[in-house]
Amino acid sequence: MHIVTAIVGAFALLQAVAAPGDDRAARTTPPAFEVELRTSVLARGLDVTLADLADITPANADSLAIGALKFGPAPVPGFPRTVTRTELLQTLVANGHAAGNFRFKGATEATLQSVVLEVSPQAQLDAATTVLEAVLAQEGGDVEVEPPARVRSLQVQPGRRSQELRARVRGGATNPTSAVVDVQVLVDGEVAKTVPVQFKLVRFQPVLKVNGTVRQGQPLDAGNVSVSREKVAQTTGLYLTSFEQIAGMNARRNLQPNQLLTLADVAAPAVVHRGDIVTVVITRGRVKVTLRAIANEDAGLGAPVTCVNMQSRALITGIAAASGTVVVPTN
Repeated sequence: MHIVTAIVGAFALLQAVAAPGDDRAARTTPPAFEVELRTSVLARGLDVTLADLADITPANADSLAIGALKFGPAPVPGFPRTVTRTELLQTLVANGHAAGNFRFKGATEATLQSVVLEVSPQAQLDAATTVLEAVLAQEGGDVEVEPPARVRSLQVQPGRRSQELRARVRGGATNPTSAVVDVQVLVDGEVAKTVPVQFKLVRFQPVLKVNGTVRQGQPLDAGNVSVSREKVAQTTGLYLTSFEQIAGMNARRNLQPNQLLTLADVAAPAVVHRGDIVTVVITRGRVKVTLRAIANEDAGLGAPVTCVNMQSRALITGIAAASGTVVVPTN
Protein backbone atom coordinates (compact mmCIF):
# COMPACT_ATOMS: atom_id res chain seq x y z
CA MET A 1 0.00 0.00 0.00
CA HIS A 2 2.85 2.46 0.89
CA ILE A 3 4.59 1.71 -2.41
CA VAL A 4 1.41 2.53 -4.37
CA THR A 5 0.98 5.85 -2.49
CA ALA A 6 4.59 6.84 -3.20
CA ILE A 7 4.17 6.04 -6.91
CA VAL A 8 1.01 8.17 -7.11
CA GLY A 9 2.71 11.09 -5.34
CA ALA A 10 5.73 10.94 -7.62
CA PHE A 11 3.46 10.84 -10.69
CA ALA A 12 1.66 13.97 -9.49
CA LEU A 13 4.98 15.75 -8.94
CA LEU A 14 6.12 14.88 -12.48
CA GLN A 15 2.87 16.14 -13.93
CA ALA A 16 3.11 19.45 -12.03
CA VAL A 17 6.62 20.28 -13.23
CA ALA A 18 6.25 18.95 -16.80
CA ALA A 19 6.76 21.46 -19.59
CA PRO A 20 3.62 22.89 -21.29
CA GLY A 21 2.33 20.76 -24.14
CA ASP A 22 3.70 17.51 -22.73
CA ASP A 23 1.08 14.80 -23.25
CA ARG A 24 2.01 13.26 -19.96
CA ALA A 25 0.89 16.45 -18.19
CA ALA A 26 -2.69 16.15 -19.47
CA ARG A 27 -5.22 16.22 -16.68
CA THR A 28 -8.99 16.20 -16.44
CA THR A 29 -9.16 18.79 -13.60
CA PRO A 30 -7.42 22.12 -14.18
CA PRO A 31 -4.92 23.14 -11.47
CA ALA A 32 -5.91 25.86 -9.02
CA PHE A 33 -2.76 27.93 -9.63
CA GLU A 34 -0.27 28.58 -12.39
CA VAL A 35 3.36 29.16 -11.39
CA GLU A 36 5.55 31.00 -13.88
CA LEU A 37 9.20 30.77 -12.85
CA ARG A 38 11.34 33.78 -13.68
CA THR A 39 14.62 33.30 -15.53
CA SER A 40 16.64 35.69 -13.37
CA VAL A 41 15.91 36.65 -9.77
CA LEU A 42 17.62 39.28 -7.62
CA ALA A 43 17.11 38.71 -3.87
CA ARG A 44 16.97 41.90 -1.80
CA GLY A 45 16.34 40.40 1.63
CA LEU A 46 18.03 37.78 3.79
CA ASP A 47 15.42 35.19 2.77
CA VAL A 48 13.88 34.28 -0.59
CA THR A 49 10.11 33.78 -0.92
CA LEU A 50 8.17 32.00 -3.63
CA ALA A 51 6.87 35.36 -4.84
CA ASP A 52 10.48 36.43 -5.42
CA LEU A 53 11.02 33.43 -7.70
CA ALA A 54 7.77 33.19 -9.63
CA ASP A 55 4.46 34.79 -10.57
CA ILE A 56 1.54 32.89 -9.05
CA THR A 57 -1.88 33.32 -10.67
CA PRO A 58 -4.72 33.94 -10.31
CA ALA A 59 -3.99 36.81 -7.96
CA ASN A 60 -6.05 36.37 -4.80
CA ALA A 61 -5.60 35.98 -1.08
CA ASP A 62 -4.55 32.34 -1.44
CA SER A 63 -1.90 33.06 -4.06
CA LEU A 64 -0.55 35.92 -1.94
CA ALA A 65 -0.25 33.57 1.02
CA ILE A 66 1.53 31.01 -1.15
CA GLY A 67 3.90 33.67 -2.49
CA ALA A 68 4.84 34.66 1.07
CA LEU A 69 6.15 31.16 1.81
CA LYS A 70 9.87 31.07 2.54
CA PHE A 71 11.89 29.19 -0.08
CA GLY A 72 15.20 29.51 1.75
CA PRO A 73 18.03 31.88 2.65
CA ALA A 74 19.37 34.26 0.04
CA PRO A 75 22.63 33.09 -1.56
CA VAL A 76 25.92 34.52 -0.42
CA PRO A 77 26.62 37.74 -2.34
CA GLY A 78 28.76 36.96 -5.38
CA PHE A 79 27.74 33.29 -5.48
CA PRO A 80 24.54 32.85 -7.57
CA ARG A 81 22.67 29.56 -7.60
CA THR A 82 20.12 27.84 -9.84
CA VAL A 83 16.54 27.16 -8.70
CA THR A 84 14.43 24.56 -10.52
CA ARG A 85 10.70 23.97 -10.80
CA THR A 86 11.11 20.81 -8.74
CA GLU A 87 12.59 22.78 -5.82
CA LEU A 88 9.63 25.17 -5.88
CA LEU A 89 7.16 22.28 -5.92
CA GLN A 90 9.00 20.59 -3.06
CA THR A 91 8.63 23.77 -1.03
CA LEU A 92 4.90 23.89 -1.77
CA VAL A 93 4.38 20.27 -0.79
CA ALA A 94 6.47 20.72 2.37
CA ASN A 95 4.11 23.51 3.38
CA GLY A 96 1.03 21.30 3.03
CA HIS A 97 -0.08 22.06 -0.55
CA ALA A 98 -1.07 19.33 -2.97
CA ALA A 99 1.22 19.02 -5.97
CA GLY A 100 -1.77 18.69 -8.32
CA ASN A 101 -2.94 22.23 -7.46
CA PHE A 102 -0.11 23.81 -9.44
CA ARG A 103 0.83 23.95 -13.10
CA PHE A 104 4.23 25.34 -14.04
CA LYS A 105 4.98 27.39 -17.10
CA GLY A 106 7.70 29.70 -18.28
CA ALA A 107 11.34 28.93 -17.46
CA THR A 108 12.32 25.52 -16.17
CA GLU A 109 14.97 27.04 -13.92
CA ALA A 110 15.97 30.44 -12.59
CA THR A 111 19.30 32.02 -11.71
CA LEU A 112 19.14 33.43 -8.17
CA GLN A 113 21.63 35.95 -6.83
CA SER A 114 21.67 38.53 -4.06
CA VAL A 115 21.53 42.27 -4.53
CA VAL A 116 23.99 44.03 -2.23
CA LEU A 117 24.64 47.58 -1.15
CA GLU A 118 27.86 48.86 0.37
CA VAL A 119 27.80 50.01 3.96
CA SER A 120 30.68 52.48 3.95
CA PRO A 121 33.37 52.57 6.65
CA GLN A 122 32.34 56.15 7.47
CA ALA A 123 28.71 55.12 8.06
CA GLN A 124 29.85 52.38 10.44
CA LEU A 125 32.24 54.72 12.21
CA ASP A 126 29.60 57.45 12.59
CA ALA A 127 27.13 55.00 14.16
CA ALA A 128 29.77 53.63 16.55
CA THR A 129 31.11 57.06 17.52
CA THR A 130 27.66 58.46 18.31
CA VAL A 131 26.87 55.61 20.72
CA LEU A 132 30.32 55.67 22.32
CA GLU A 133 30.18 59.42 22.97
CA ALA A 134 26.78 59.01 24.64
CA VAL A 135 28.16 56.32 26.98
CA LEU A 136 31.25 58.41 27.78
CA ALA A 137 29.08 61.43 28.56
CA GLN A 138 27.10 59.32 31.00
CA GLU A 139 30.26 57.94 32.63
CA GLY A 140 31.74 61.43 32.96
CA GLY A 141 35.36 62.49 32.91
CA ASP A 142 37.72 64.06 30.41
CA VAL A 143 38.25 61.53 27.60
CA GLU A 144 39.59 61.78 24.07
CA VAL A 145 38.52 59.14 21.53
CA GLU A 146 40.88 57.80 18.88
CA PRO A 147 39.03 55.91 16.11
CA PRO A 148 40.56 52.84 14.46
CA ALA A 149 42.88 53.49 11.54
CA ARG A 150 40.85 51.27 9.23
CA VAL A 151 37.27 50.02 9.06
CA ARG A 152 36.39 47.69 6.21
CA SER A 153 33.33 48.27 4.04
CA LEU A 154 30.47 45.76 4.10
CA GLN A 155 28.40 44.23 1.32
CA VAL A 156 24.88 43.61 2.64
CA GLN A 157 21.46 43.10 1.07
CA PRO A 158 19.33 46.28 0.98
CA GLY A 159 16.25 44.44 2.23
CA ARG A 160 12.70 44.47 0.94
CA ARG A 161 11.70 47.20 3.38
CA SER A 162 14.75 48.61 5.12
CA GLN A 163 18.44 48.47 5.91
CA GLU A 164 19.71 50.25 9.00
CA LEU A 165 22.63 50.38 11.43
CA ARG A 166 22.46 49.81 15.17
CA ALA A 167 25.42 50.15 17.52
CA ARG A 168 26.04 49.39 21.17
CA VAL A 169 29.09 49.50 23.43
CA ARG A 170 30.13 45.96 24.29
CA GLY A 171 29.46 45.26 27.93
CA GLY A 172 27.58 48.56 28.27
CA ALA A 173 30.67 50.38 29.58
CA THR A 174 34.16 51.38 28.51
CA ASN A 175 37.54 50.13 29.69
CA PRO A 176 40.15 52.56 31.01
CA THR A 177 42.05 52.69 27.71
CA SER A 178 39.70 51.22 25.11
CA ALA A 179 36.13 50.49 24.08
CA VAL A 180 34.59 48.07 21.59
CA VAL A 181 31.39 49.08 19.81
CA ASP A 182 29.45 46.35 18.00
CA VAL A 183 27.84 47.78 14.84
CA GLN A 184 24.96 45.66 13.55
CA VAL A 185 23.53 45.90 10.05
CA LEU A 186 19.82 45.15 10.20
CA VAL A 187 18.05 44.03 7.03
CA ASP A 188 14.26 44.13 7.33
CA GLY A 189 14.68 44.23 11.11
CA GLU A 190 16.96 41.17 11.29
CA VAL A 191 20.68 41.23 12.05
CA ALA A 192 22.57 40.49 8.86
CA LYS A 193 26.12 41.28 10.02
CA THR A 194 27.86 42.45 13.17
CA VAL A 195 31.19 44.26 13.02
CA PRO A 196 33.27 45.19 16.11
CA VAL A 197 34.79 48.67 15.99
CA GLN A 198 37.54 49.22 18.56
CA PHE A 199 38.42 52.69 19.85
CA LYS A 200 41.42 53.82 21.86
CA LEU A 201 40.58 56.03 24.81
CA VAL A 202 42.91 58.61 26.33
CA ARG A 203 41.72 59.85 29.71
CA PHE A 204 42.82 63.09 31.32
CA GLN A 205 42.57 64.67 34.75
CA PRO A 206 43.53 68.07 36.19
CA VAL A 207 46.81 68.07 38.11
CA LEU A 208 48.59 70.90 39.91
CA LYS A 209 51.95 71.79 38.35
CA VAL A 210 54.72 74.09 39.53
CA ASN A 211 55.26 77.02 37.16
CA GLY A 212 58.87 77.73 38.15
CA THR A 213 61.44 76.92 40.79
CA VAL A 214 59.93 76.86 44.29
CA ARG A 215 62.14 76.78 47.36
CA GLN A 216 61.48 74.72 50.45
CA GLY A 217 59.13 76.50 52.83
CA GLN A 218 57.81 78.85 50.15
CA PRO A 219 54.01 79.27 50.16
CA LEU A 220 52.15 77.58 47.32
CA ASP A 221 49.42 79.52 45.52
CA ALA A 222 48.19 80.58 42.08
CA GLY A 223 51.35 82.64 41.66
CA ASN A 224 53.64 79.64 41.37
CA VAL A 225 51.22 76.78 40.71
CA SER A 226 48.77 76.16 37.85
CA VAL A 227 46.30 73.47 36.81
CA SER A 228 47.59 71.21 34.02
CA ARG A 229 45.60 68.72 31.90
CA GLU A 230 47.54 65.46 32.12
CA LYS A 231 46.99 61.94 30.84
CA VAL A 232 45.72 59.61 33.54
CA ALA A 233 48.33 57.00 32.59
CA GLN A 234 51.02 59.50 33.56
CA THR A 235 49.37 60.59 36.81
CA THR A 236 48.90 57.38 38.74
CA GLY A 237 50.45 58.72 41.96
CA LEU A 238 48.87 60.81 44.72
CA TYR A 239 48.88 63.97 42.65
CA LEU A 240 47.05 67.07 43.82
CA THR A 241 44.19 68.19 41.59
CA SER A 242 42.79 71.43 43.04
CA PHE A 243 43.94 74.64 44.68
CA GLU A 244 41.88 73.78 47.77
CA GLN A 245 44.45 71.07 48.51
CA ILE A 246 47.32 73.56 48.77
CA ALA A 247 45.46 76.38 50.50
CA GLY A 248 47.77 77.70 53.24
CA MET A 249 50.42 75.07 52.42
CA ASN A 250 54.15 75.47 51.79
CA ALA A 251 56.64 73.51 49.73
CA ARG A 252 58.05 70.66 51.80
CA ARG A 253 61.17 70.53 49.61
CA ASN A 254 62.69 72.38 46.67
CA LEU A 255 60.46 71.96 43.58
CA GLN A 256 61.54 72.11 39.94
CA PRO A 257 59.69 73.89 37.07
CA ASN A 258 56.80 71.86 35.56
CA GLN A 259 56.94 69.37 38.41
CA LEU A 260 53.57 67.79 39.23
CA LEU A 261 52.60 68.23 42.86
CA THR A 262 52.02 65.24 45.14
CA LEU A 263 51.00 65.03 48.78
CA ALA A 264 54.64 64.49 49.69
CA ASP A 265 55.61 67.85 48.14
CA VAL A 266 53.48 70.06 50.41
CA ALA A 267 53.35 70.72 54.11
CA ALA A 268 51.57 73.03 56.48
CA PRO A 269 53.48 76.21 57.38
CA ALA A 270 56.07 75.52 60.05
CA VAL A 271 55.18 76.52 63.60
CA VAL A 272 58.52 75.16 64.78
CA HIS A 273 61.73 75.99 62.92
CA ARG A 274 65.09 74.26 62.98
CA GLY A 275 67.39 75.78 65.59
CA ASP A 276 64.54 77.39 67.52
CA ILE A 277 64.47 77.01 71.28
CA VAL A 278 61.09 75.47 72.02
CA THR A 279 59.13 74.47 75.09
CA VAL A 280 58.62 70.73 75.36
CA VAL A 281 55.60 69.58 77.37
CA ILE A 282 55.68 66.06 78.83
CA THR A 283 52.67 64.70 80.72
CA ARG A 284 52.86 61.61 82.92
CA GLY A 285 49.55 60.98 84.63
CA ARG A 286 48.75 64.11 86.63
CA VAL A 287 52.30 65.35 86.39
CA LYS A 288 53.18 67.81 83.66
CA VAL A 289 56.81 68.62 83.03
CA THR A 290 58.15 71.35 80.78
CA LEU A 291 61.68 71.77 79.58
CA ARG A 292 63.66 73.70 77.03
CA ALA A 293 64.99 72.07 73.87
CA ILE A 294 66.38 72.93 70.45
CA ALA A 295 64.35 71.87 67.36
CA ASN A 296 66.23 69.76 64.84
CA GLU A 297 63.94 70.52 61.88
CA ASP A 298 61.04 72.58 60.70
CA ALA A 299 57.59 71.17 61.53
CA GLY A 300 54.09 72.25 60.67
CA LEU A 301 51.19 72.11 63.06
CA GLY A 302 50.64 68.48 64.09
CA ALA A 303 53.82 67.24 62.40
CA PRO A 304 56.43 65.17 64.27
CA VAL A 305 59.64 66.91 65.29
CA THR A 306 62.78 65.90 67.13
CA CYS A 307 64.42 68.15 69.68
CA VAL A 308 67.61 68.09 71.76
CA ASN A 309 67.24 68.60 75.53
CA MET A 310 69.34 71.63 76.37
CA GLN A 311 70.39 70.16 79.71
CA SER A 312 70.82 66.43 79.13
CA ARG A 313 71.41 66.58 75.34
CA ALA A 314 68.96 63.68 74.99
CA LEU A 315 66.76 63.42 71.88
CA ILE A 316 63.07 64.05 72.36
CA THR A 317 60.40 63.28 69.77
CA GLY A 318 57.13 65.15 69.94
CA ILE A 319 54.42 66.87 67.94
CA ALA A 320 54.47 70.54 66.96
CA ALA A 321 51.45 71.85 68.86
CA ALA A 322 51.84 75.59 68.43
CA SER A 323 54.44 78.19 67.62
CA GLY A 324 57.45 77.33 69.79
CA THR A 325 55.67 74.44 71.57
CA VAL A 326 56.24 70.70 71.20
CA VAL A 327 54.09 68.15 73.02
CA VAL A 328 55.29 64.62 73.73
CA PRO A 329 52.32 62.23 73.32
CA THR A 330 51.24 60.28 76.39
CA ASN A 331 52.07 56.58 76.19
